Amino acid sequence: MIMNIIEVLARYFEQDTCIEHLESIRWQGAPQCPYCKSKQSTKRKETSRYQCNGCNKSYSVLVGTIFEATKLLLPKWFLAITLILNAKKGLSSMQLGRDIDVNRNTAWYLQMRIRKAMQEGEDQDLFTGIVEIDETYIGGKKANHSKKKRQERRDNGLQITGMQDKQAVLGMLERSGRIKLQVLDKPQGKTIKPVIEQTVSKDASLVTDGFGGYAGLGKQYKEHQILNKEKEEYTRGKYHTNTIEGFWTLLKRGVYGQYHKVSVKPLQAYLNEFTFKYNHRDNKSIFDTLINKCALQNNTPVFS
Repeated sequence: MIMNIIEVLARYFEQDTCIEHLESIRWQGAPQCPYCKSKQSTKRKETSRYQCNGCNKSYSVLVGTIFEATKLLLPKWFLAITLILNAKKGLSSMQLGRDIDVNRNTAWYLQMRIRKAMQEGEDQDLFTGIVEIDETYIGGKKANHSKKKRQERRDNGLQITGMQDKQAVLGMLERSGRIKLQVLDKPQGKTIKPVIEQTVSKDASLVTDGFGGYAGLGKQYKEHQILNKEKEEYTRGKYHTNTIEGFWTLLKRGVYGQYHKVSVKPLQAYLNEFTFKYNHRDNKSIFDTLINKCALQNNTPVFS
């Protein structure tokens, strides 16, 4: 297990050590050109780069990973990964910047790259057993705006409360331990059901509240338990949504307590972070797991 900050600092305190670790993960002793896939190359003296004998291009193990083109030394990346994993409710870019001695923008850039690597692949097994499904809404309250802004909304015939300015998020939690979160354009059946179909096995037992977007799921799945929370029905034997509602509490404490606000565009990336940490909460080698994903993650835009 390599999660303790002191252990990470002791083991990965030099650039060369970090490079060697990434090479062992990605190449297993046989460097491969990321451009032409040739394994015939020559190591450049006194650098961490290789010269491909096939296409004659120069490359390093960082090409095609989240570390590509970084000007920041890898020990700081490794430390940032450790700090993010240890922050159960998230870590603000301001705090991360102070911890690794970089400015806030650089810290935010690191966080978004790392969150990209945290994204769980689409090749995961479908959720089975009892699956709790619920939606929540992320965003500020109009009622908390200043008196002047609330009056402006009244004058324009707009509401000053409600969910119209919040972002809907769908959550699916498998009782055996996994969760998936998805930002929704609109919280309605035609946006919710395709996500559920991609995530949950037809043999699963679904548990939801009475929200209309879930109507008809009983025809597609083993069973669909609908809790009537308007009549204070919060549990029906082993069927309840307490687990995912507890997760929403943790998520919102992170969003509002650490990040204060998150705009719609990067919201899915923040959700990826919470998802990864929840799904790997019992993984004693979570640091190594994430480093592996970072080493193999294509350097694609963070919002793609």
